[in-house]
Amino acid sequence: MDSIKQTKSSGLTSQLIPNSSEIEFLVTEVCNATSIAEFELKVGGFWLYLTRNLTQKSKPSPVPTLAPLPPDPAPAPDPLTADKTIKAPELNGSVSSTSFAISKPAPFSGGIQSFLDKAVDEGLMILQSPRVGFFRRSRTIKGKRAPPSCKEKQIVKEGQVLCYIEQLGGELPIESDVSGEVIKILREDGDPVGYGDALIAILPSFPGIKKLQ
Repeated sequence: MDSIKQTKSSGLTSQLIPNSSEIEFLVTEVCNATSIAEFELKVGGFWLYLTRNLTQKSKPSPVPTLAPLPPDPAPAPDPLTADKTIKAPELNGSVSSTSFAISKPAPFSGGIQSFLDKAVDEGLMILQSPRVGFFRRSRTIKGKRAPPSCKEKQIVKEGQVLCYIEQLGGELPIESDVSGEVIKILREDGDPVGYGDALIAILPSFPGIKKLQ
């Protein structure tokens, strides 16, 4: 019985020992399909020990990277240009009709101011602006400017519209308080005006009294 067991054991061991083709296949699979660096196999009296150097294979080749170039430094502002930029609004200021930011109008020139000073002595009536806005000699109809509502040396009646004040997209008609002759239009079309500013000078006419020549 002992000899039979030994025969069967030796036969089973011989079946487990791989042949040369199986060893070659095993080594090829280990090297090509895995990243095993050390492999050991013991089957009965068969012993296989395999080592590999994976340092060069596992280390990826360096990828060259290009560092971004630093941006060009911003040029220093020209002192003359910066000075012009700051002073530009003072030299060429403008008023937008949409924003409607109106500053206090500049005082009249010497000629207009002297005219207003003599207006009371000459019996002239000064038509004043009732609100802040832009002086308009005529109204806008369907996007087109109509002819002026009055002209100098024109005879007007009390309640007649002589001009308009544009404010926030609307046009307020300004009527004459008296009947008489338009002596002087004191504002140019589009001039900004404030509350109480003089607009038009009128010489009132009285029934039965003729104007002295």
